[in-house]
Amino acid sequence: MQCHKPGHRAPARCVSALLAAGALLATVADQLGGSSERPAIQAAALGTPMALSPAPMSALLAAGTVRPVEYALSRTQVGAPSPQDRSARPKPAAKPAKGKSAAKPAKSAKGKPASKAAHPKASHPKTTHPKVAHPKVAHPKKTAHPKSASKPRSVTRGRPAPDRHTNAYLLAHLPPAKNPKAAKAVHEALSLLGVPYRWGGTTRAGFDCSGFTQHVWAVAGVKIPRTVRDQARAGTQIPLSKAEPGDLVVFYPTQHHVGIYVGNGLVIDSPHSGTTVRPDPVRSMPVSVVVRVRA
Repeated sequence: MQCHKPGHRAPARCVSALLAAGALLATVADQLGGSSERPAIQAAALGTPMALSPAPMSALLAAGTVRPVEYALSRTQVGAPSPQDRSARPKPAAKPAKGKSAAKPAKSAKGKPASKAAHPKASHPKTTHPKVAHPKVAHPKKTAHPKSASKPRSVTRGRPAPDRHTNAYLLAHLPPAKNPKAAKAVHEALSLLGVPYRWGGTTRAGFDCSGFTQHVWAVAGVKIPRTVRDQARAGTQIPLSKAEPGDLVVFYPTQHHVGIYVGNGLVIDSPHSGTTVRPDPVRSMPVSVVVRVRA
């Protein structure tokens, strides 16, 4: 191996420099993609002939017109790519301009990208099931039981039923008298309710018990005795169970009180001082005799 100076044997320093220059040129050739010139460059740097190198390069080196190191440095520069390498490299993508957003893919009316194809929905045929007609079963109607007229309603339009045991109810539902004169006597007795008791009285100003019964029958057109004992013998005596409206009812064993029977178990009488003509239950006092007046 010879040094770059003609006729000078290369010392160790020159050999090291040549080897370093050859390695550098080989690295540059690798980076620039010049793989076809790498053996020629290494051979030129080391000063050794290369049979596989191109013909022009071998002729120039053999003629001695171009030194190997200068030829390699002139052909290759660090960081400068060849025209072939420049055309082979891919160009970078252009950046979008500032302030303008990249175009977005168009969307369909439903807000989905237009690139997606709408898949039609498969329509399944509906199966119709025939309706089964069930026969209607006729149930017998319930027979309406007639309500008994004898049983009154306990409640009438939200109001409690009247007490059938009160004197007011009994007086409002008195049975009619069979005898017309007895009916007149009962009507007069009912009209005198509330007249005060007066001992020996026989007018509307006041009545005692026998004066009251004598007055009501006198209005009916029948004259009876004045005292209680005489009235007890003024007609036909009958049992209490068969009493009718208009009959005289004499009380107590001594026969000192009398009243007129009006029906529904009531008598109207003028009892004693401090009271008025009023209805009383016939069994509220001991009954001596019941007399049916001869009318």
